[in-house]
Amino acid sequence: MKRRSIPIAAAAAGYLLIIYLLYRIEAGGDGANIRSVFDAFWYSLVTLTTVGYGDFYPVTPGGKILAFTLILASLGVLGYIIGKITELIHTAAERRRMGLNGTDFTNHVIVVGWNDFSEGVVTQLVNAGKRACVVTNERDHIDVIHDRFDRSRVFALYCEFGSRDLISKAGGQNAAGLMPCLDEDTKNLIFILNSRKNFPDLPTVVTLDNAELKETFISAGVSFTISRNEIASKIVASYTFEPSVARFNEDLLASASKDEDYDILQYYVKEENRFAGKTFGDVFDELKRELNVLAIGLSRVTEQGRELMKLPDNGVQVQAGDYVVVMTSGKALERLTELFGCPEGLYYGE
Repeated sequence: MKRRSIPIAAAAAGYLLIIYLLYRIEAGGDGANIRSVFDAFWYSLVTLTTVGYGDFYPVTPGGKILAFTLILASLGVLGYIIGKITELIHTAAERRRMGLNGTDFTNHVIVVGWNDFSEGVVTQLVNAGKRACVVTNERDHIDVIHDRFDRSRVFALYCEFGSRDLISKAGGQNAAGLMPCLDEDTKNLIFILNSRKNFPDLPTVVTLDNAELKETFISAGVSFTISRNEIASKIVASYTFEPSVARFNEDLLASASKDEDYDILQYYVKEENRFAGKTFGDVFDELKRELNVLAIGLSRVTEQGRELMKLPDNGVQVQAGDYVVVMTSGKALERLTELFGCPEGLYYGE
């Protein structure tokens, strides 16, 4: 028997003993109304619950002494039960707040680590209409994430980064991708290696401080690597000799959350889509004429992997399963979703 079960068992045994003694003492008393074990139990029950019907009560001195003991014990038992119920409710609410029960999100991105950079990533995902699960190992971050984002779009999970069930609780089996945002390349690499043991097929994107580690991360199974310093240096250099182009590039890197914003998006071409089988030139003309949207590329799966065709020839045929890459303003997003029959981004079926 577990140690914490011994006091409970002793209290229950003592409670039953008092009930039995109350019956034995009262049953032979003059004018007694507690004449069976059931009567004594019923009296103890209404006393414990503070109902106090008054249909049974002790009349003998010994019975009254036991009743006094029973009343005091009942207060303690009742307080213990209420305390336990309150504790269970609080524990359940705390587990839910910390995300420990896991998430039922699908096609979401798991972002591991909470800092200024990951906050920016999650903001862009939410602006693009995507869902994200943010994993942090600091309790204080949970309230910050809840205050910053709607819980229907962003799920916050408190978990140690070395936990074996981290990816499972974050919905890794239904996720679209994984992005570790820890403060060092080495920590990101270790996390990726550990996560791939149970989720080898989960697409992973990582940002590198050291661009020389790109091949190392790709060898570890990372789908895409991005050098933060490389991107920043290109934008800064662009500002020195072509500031208008640099500003435009920055706008395109952000999600189009307003009608006047611009973005580069990709849309999946279904078999029943009207663009399947048409030439790229025809698709370009229709999108420009109907929506003022520019088709600027095609993405197609080949034997060597996914091929990105930038500004392909007008005669290239658009096939079912391709992604059409477009440059658009925010006001055309709803119409594009209707036209392609799916939201922008990677397509995972209905």
